[in-house]
Amino acid sequence: MVPRGRLLLSSMLALATLLAACSAAAPSAQTIDIASNIAFEDDESFVYSLTNDIGDVIGSGVFETTRVDGGRLLLRQFYLEADTPEGLVPTSDVVIVEVDAATLRPLSGSRDIVTRGSDGTIEEETYRWTYEEDDEGVVRVSSTLTRGDREPERGSFEVRDHYYDNESSLWLWRTLAFVEEYDEFYVSVNPIEVTQQTVNLRVPMRQTIEVPAGTFDTWRILLRNGRSVRTAWINADAPYQVVQWDNGVVIFRLEQSLDSLLN
Repeated sequence: MVPRGRLLLSSMLALATLLAACSAAAPSAQTIDIASNIAFEDDESFVYSLTNDIGDVIGSGVFETTRVDGGRLLLRQFYLEADTPEGLVPTSDVVIVEVDAATLRPLSGSRDIVTRGSDGTIEEETYRWTYEEDDEGVVRVSSTLTRGDREPERGSFEVRDHYYDNESSLWLWRTLAFVEEYDEFYVSVNPIEVTQQTVNLRVPMRQTIEVPAGTFDTWRILLRNGRSVRTAWINADAPYQVVQWDNGVVIFRLEQSLDSLLN
């Protein structure tokens, strides 16, 4: 039997591989830089409820954007399970990606995961990765995974043009040049899985949807590989936040901004 903490975490954190299953078209597809309108609010925070396919709330998530010196942004995701058994540490996942504020090109990233074993003991995994460009303009991403006291596992590969970090996806999609029937390809790099995919992104329509935070006029976007479809809904008005995201395992629904929760 899978430990409850690990089962919940695997469901909550499917985002970390959100484009591994919904990956893509052939590498030969023509890709472009899709980041267009990068206009995030300084120090913005949004809170999401996470539900499974039968509507049970399994966790919560917070997305934060912080502008730092040197023309960089820190994009932070924090996930926490719901209903932690009494006396136990909650399972959690914190992902931070550092990107160029003008292009959303990734610079580095980290992921810290806390799960529980079958006996309630804590298990930790940490990932660290960096992007580096050589004198010839070739970019490589190098990643390190550490599990407890085990020897670190390392990976490195050359990334293709028009690339973005997989963990920045829910920010990247907010910057599209939205128009009906938008249909483009880009490269999603997943340092955690040591993979990269060519992703097809299409905007078929505008759609009004209701979530706990209210009713929103949104752009519906589809991510497709010919065998499966993943769907996100982006606010049609500033700050163009993700209103809802269905990754095929977990549905994210906007609850409210963190500022609203604190006031």
